Amino acid sequence: MENRKKLDDLILKNKELASKLFVIHQELVFQNEEQEKRAAELLIENKELASKLFAIHQELVFQNEEKEKRAAELLIANKELVFQNEEKAKRAEELIIANNNLEQFAYIASHDLQEPLRTISNYMQVFEEDYLSQLDENAKKYLYEVKAASNRMSVLIKSLLDFSRLGLNLNLIEVDCNQLLKDVISDLQTIIKTSNTVIEVAEMPKLNLYEPEFRQLFQNLIVNAIKYQKKNNQPKIRIRSEKMNNKWKFSITDNGIGIAPVHFKKIFDIFQRIHNNENIYEGKGIGLANCKKIVQMHSGEIWVESVLGKGTTFNFTILNRVL
Repeated sequence: MENRKKLDDLILKNKELASKLFVIHQELVFQNEEQEKRAAELLIENKELASKLFAIHQELVFQNEEKEKRAAELLIANKELVFQNEEKAKRAEELIIANNNLEQFAYIASHDLQEPLRTISNYMQVFEEDYLSQLDENAKKYLYEVKAASNRMSVLIKSLLDFSRLGLNLNLIEVDCNQLLKDVISDLQTIIKTSNTVIEVAEMPKLNLYEPEFRQLFQNLIVNAIKYQKKNNQPKIRIRSEKMNNKWKFSITDNGIGIAPVHFKKIFDIFQRIHNNENIYEGKGIGLANCKKIVQMHSGEIWVESVLGKGTTFNFTILNRVL
């Protein structure tokens, strides 16, 4: 009996152990399944991550290629810009030399022309005093025409000298343009009153300028606005200024005869006159050339807007220089 009991106890213990082992086995099977499932998920995640990393790598490769391409383009553009700047500097230097040579030639030529012209004028004066009474009307007419031509030549030579001397003694100072225009208008009172001209001036800035030259610039433009008018028309002139970044823009508008577009550039050339009737519109054809030169001294530009029969606006810019 005792052995039977021991056997039953042993069988019971084995069943309990078997049950525990089965539970442990089931737990291990579940854990293995979970691990396999997690491994599969990790594999999928790794594949997705690898795909993303590959895409990022490809994008970085593309961006680097684009950057290298852009860098090469910028290098080429920079070299081109350096070349252009060198060419501009070279051209500017050549223009300065050419301009200096031209001014020197103009001065020498006009100065040397004065002496023979004086000789001609003196001989004409002596001839007129000694022989005028012996001349017939045709001869007198010829004599007066020669004298008139000589006088015109003298004026042109003086104008050429003045043009060549512009900019020889430049002195940059602060100028109140309001006061400068008041002075210019005061200097022109005779022609202003005679022509009954009305001049309207807006508020003007204070700028660092070459004062005598800038005064001449305004004087030339105002005189032109008064001179080139329709018959029996009261001249009206408006003067404006406007700040434009590092420059100032000035405008002088009149209600005169106007200028045809074909002449817009030509009028700034020396000795160019588009109004050939000297009996109506007097002029030497150098005033606007002087204006252009003065504006260029101030690192600016000058241009014209006009409608025939309605009026003209001369615009110019001036660099806002700092002393």
